Amino acid sequence: MESSVRCSMIFIGFSVLIITTAEAQKAHVHGTAVLTLAVEYKNLEIQFESPATNLVGFEHDASSPDEKQAVKQAEAILESSDLLFSFFGTSCEPEETTVDMAGVTGDQHGHHDHSRGHNESTHSESTHSEIRAHYRFVCKDAESLKSVSTALFHRFPGIEAINAIWVSASQQGTEWLRPDRNTFSLNKKQ
Repeated sequence: MESSVRCSMIFIGFSVLIITTAEAQKAHVHGTAVLTLAVEYKNLEIQFESPATNLVGFEHDASSPDEKQAVKQAEAILESSDLLFSFFGTSCEPEETTVDMAGVTGDQHGHHDHSRGHNESTHSESTHSEIRAHYRFVCKDAESLKSVSTALFHRFPGIEAINAIWVSASQQGTEWLRPDRNTFSLNKKQ
């Protein structure tokens, strides 16, 4: 019972962080992105959001063959969570990945769920040219997670800065990441 209450509190905190992040992102600043993490017991949730131009170089529905290829490449990279994140302090395995490319595909079914190889489409409510990805990992002991490193800068050179925000059972924090500083510690108190 105590674990389920703690889990509920973490995910409530995660929801608050997502809402706060969404409010902060309304400015839609090119070159910046947001990475939000929630840690609880064996679960690690990561939400990534970026203006489409940072990832594909434009913010309209892809129409030319080159634009459509750029969208496919960005989606394939975002679906490869093992290439994007490294974890220190514990091992984590991807359980679910959802990528929303609707801002550049014009697709009314912009979310693609890749849970253990299973594909589904659901309705996208996005009307902005944002690209979002959600990752769920199962970790040996997520509360032992010390730091996270991301290859998002390497994979998407249009990203100049990432606002990393996290919450765990014992603390929360935020840190700005840059291409030369792509690792952040979850053990710092902010």
